[in-house]
Amino acid sequence: MLALPIRRAAIAISVHGHGLEVLSATDQVAEQVEWTQVTLGEGPGFDAVASGGPVSLVSLVQADARWPMFVSEVAGTGIGAMYALPLQIGAINVGVLDLYCDPGEFLEGPDFTAAVAVSELLTSVLLAVGPGGRIPESLGPWWNQPLGTREVHQATGILMEQLGIDARSAYVRLQAFAFGNRQSLKDIARDVVSRRLRSDPESGETTTPHPTAQP
Repeated sequence: MLALPIRRAAIAISVHGHGLEVLSATDQVAEQVEWTQVTLGEGPGFDAVASGGPVSLVSLVQADARWPMFVSEVAGTGIGAMYALPLQIGAINVGVLDLYCDPGEFLEGPDFTAAVAVSELLTSVLLAVGPGGRIPESLGPWWNQPLGTREVHQATGILMEQLGIDARSAYVRLQAFAFGNRQSLKDIARDVVSRRLRSDPESGETTTPHPTAQP
């Protein structure tokens, strides 16, 4: 990928019932955009996974009717174009590779073809390794889930136990609370895990602050 005109990259994996989860990102800017997609449940990555084909966004600073909330939230990141390439072989969907260009840079012609080839290679590698397989040292940082994603799993489990609901319902509650409070899903999950936020098992309402809880 170093030969491609991109500045950043990120991988999100598909999880049944949850949509996408952040697997890895090259820097904090890419990670921020990935978590924005996951929190809102919209963006090029989601459409690429749903369609099974590449999806492009030529400018993250211009309004786009396909993903109005997503574009609004990431407009100030300094990223130019975004390309979402599905990590898929036949009916097997692994996730999506998101590539980010600087303003004025684009993936065109041979560069785009090379990017698709990279996504196909990455798909093969991830399918061969699998989350429970032996991971070569050079791939470890790309496969091991970041702390934020692990905390989302933990927070989902906490809400399931507190409210007596299934995983999908608990995950949606986390998303809704994050969106309503203009925070990322990983930040809300961290607060739930640390007990700075809790849910009300009697009313069944969305996660609410608990002022007496200790981190």
